[in-house]
Amino acid sequence: KLIEDIEAPEEGTDYSLILKECIVDLDSADIPLDVLVYIGSNERGKRCSVITRGEYSCIVASAKTKKSFCKSLITAAYVGGNTCSFSDHIQGNRRTDGYIIDLDTEQGVFYAKRTFKRVEQLAGNRYKNYIPIATRSKSVTERLGLIEWLIYKSDYAGKIDLLLVDGIADLVYNTNDIEQGAKIAEDMLRWTSEGLHICNVIHKAGNNDKARGHLGTAVTIKAESIIFMDRLEDDNGNLLDKNTVKVRCGYVRGIDFEDFYLTVNEQGLPFTHT
Repeated sequence: KLIEDIEAPEEGTDYSLILKECIVDLDSADIPLDVLVYIGSNERGKRCSVITRGEYSCIVASAKTKKSFCKSLITAAYVGGNTCSFSDHIQGNRRTDGYIIDLDTEQGVFYAKRTFKRVEQLAGNRYKNYIPIATRSKSVTERLGLIEWLIYKSDYAGKIDLLLVDGIADLVYNTNDIEQGAKIAEDMLRWTSEGLHICNVIHKAGNNDKARGHLGTAVTIKAESIIFMDRLEDDNGNLLDKNTVKVRCGYVRGIDFEDFYLTVNEQGLPFTHT
């Protein structure tokens, strides 16, 4: 974007008010991180704060690399219940009855419903404030408008703990448009300032660790954490186990977690192991 194309400040903008809202009081008491979900642990066994309130994260992986299964485990871990029997690596820390909004943009209702049901299968119960939403039939504009309405105007507004977006690429018309990518990253920062965490699912670009398009670059660079998922392949690129992937830490503002593995069992449910 050219310098001359950048929007000028609105006339009459009160920057003294903006400064008052943004200045940091260095003498105020520290507010500890509100951890919603711990993922993995470091080399000393300390749990890692990967999903915290007021931030957003990204699960980045190639197609068919169990991304939605990882998202289901994160969601179920926050619900609690029986999820601990499926994973010691993904542990919830729910202390409120806030809403979980699970938004699927890619799948039709049949497949989306199967993914949503997986959460209660893992938790062993249906969490009353879990809201599953399938938006495949909606336009980009409608999806963005729905998210805005959910966060700011719906009955859930101010009471959402966790919003999951599978996949974020369907919130733009062109993943390689710099302006659209920057706008979504800006939206993520604005939405999470309302006190929720947003967990996004996004595809990799090719065989490297870069998320797809300018959208991926813009969104991941400002994320609190990036979770990578890799197929298990030999040196020649042959798949070793189609049901198992490696989960590794791409980036986290806190402590990096050690690699672990996610496997889908015969019942179609994910579990983690080392």
